[in-house]
Amino acid sequence: MMAQRTLFDDVEKCDNIVEIPYNSMDYPQKLRQIKNYPRTLYAKGNTKLLKSERLVAIVGTRNVSDLGVVKTKKVTEHFTSEGYGVVSGLALGVDTIAIRTALIKGAKVVAVLPCIDIIVPKSNYKLAGEIVDKEGLLLSEHRGKVKKYYFVQRNRIISGLADFVVVVESGASGGTVHTVKFALEQNKDVYVFDDLTYDRLKRKGFNVKKLRL
Repeated sequence: MMAQRTLFDDVEKCDNIVEIPYNSMDYPQKLRQIKNYPRTLYAKGNTKLLKSERLVAIVGTRNVSDLGVVKTKKVTEHFTSEGYGVVSGLALGVDTIAIRTALIKGAKVVAVLPCIDIIVPKSNYKLAGEIVDKEGLLLSEHRGKVKKYYFVQRNRIISGLADFVVVVESGASGGTVHTVKFALEQNKDVYVFDDLTYDRLKRKGFNVKKLRL
């Protein structure tokens, strides 16, 4: 089981978490439009980002290749220079690289977690704190302990908040494929920045597009 660390076990307090029910004016309109929308959101940080009209989801494998690292940095730098914030999942690999690159470039970040109280993996505990410190946002629809199915559920929020999704590198299964599926169900464009990944997703019947930079 993945190691978990409570976001508030050192110096933070749980009362810094904002509860945003579906009928709140602060609830993002983008998520109201998706299937099985979260009834309640829990947020820590800059909740104004929930109303942002310029967010790109940058996602991909945890086991990223050396070339994938380079591509993740390139695609993140490109879209942040165009004024986009980045939404991702705080997982290892592509997610972490995209988030770190966005923060370095001064862009805003929304990290969607399986559970607002727990940082998974624990190695990204400091990165989660940096996101909040730099006026980004941590977001989840769950509190308490992490359950396995939360990881799949959060992917529909990642794609739902984004204007479009960019897949940097991915295998034929896993969280990224779930995100692609959710995005296409939400009528979002999905761009793939890797030829092998593009071929894999096309063979699975996904209507994805190639990204050329």
